[in-house]
Amino acid sequence: MKPFVTVIGALILVVSFAVIPARAQGSDSGRPRLVATAFDLQPGLTKDKFDEFTAEVGSVLRFRQLGDPAAIGRGNVDLSWEFDHAPIYGSTGAFPRMVARFGVSDRVDIGAWGGLDTGGDYGLAGVDTKIVLLQQGARWPVSVSIRPSITSLIGPSKVWAGSASIDVSASRAFGPLSPYVGVATSGSLAIERSKDVDLDPATADRAFAYAGLAYRWRLLSVAAEVENGAGVSYGLRIGTRF
Repeated sequence: MKPFVTVIGALILVVSFAVIPARAQGSDSGRPRLVATAFDLQPGLTKDKFDEFTAEVGSVLRFRQLGDPAAIGRGNVDLSWEFDHAPIYGSTGAFPRMVARFGVSDRVDIGAWGGLDTGGDYGLAGVDTKIVLLQQGARWPVSVSIRPSITSLIGPSKVWAGSASIDVSASRAFGPLSPYVGVATSGSLAIERSKDVDLDPATADRAFAYAGLAYRWRLLSVAAEVENGAGVSYGLRIGTRF
């Protein structure tokens, strides 16, 4: 029981950073920004600023792993709430997202996630597939997986954005604890639909590195993760697996 209490205490510390409310701070002219969690494209928006925005919104849309690379097992289901804290133009894209995973086989999971900022004008939805290349056991000391994912922005009338990523991660389980590390490459696309500006679609590519800790106790499944990309972001997942 003591390891469980220790892990939960550490995760509570992480979530105190992960769920800080997202509200606008930036006031630079001609920069896209979040205003009361609404996407606002101002008349002075330039191509360079729109490119920067595309890169940063890609970080918010990225379907993060928030768990070790081991498969959940054929026929198993994992349902969880995820909390992310990612910077975007002086504000933070942070609101709960629901995640569902299903074990297609002993080495393949499929997942879907989505969320809606009820205080703003946007949400997101995405899917992923986790393919386990190596499974920890007598032959291999670690588990390794590759995970492609895509996510779409939903809601804003002035802009649409999408993100696609490929993650590669590795972990080693120590009983119920599974520390893991990973890297990812991600591409994002944004298309403005505002009457105030007239810009071509923008694309951006970014690389990410992350580390996390996953823990399972009976039906409880939790994970905490820190990711370094455009900036440092945090994530927490709390769920159940059956």
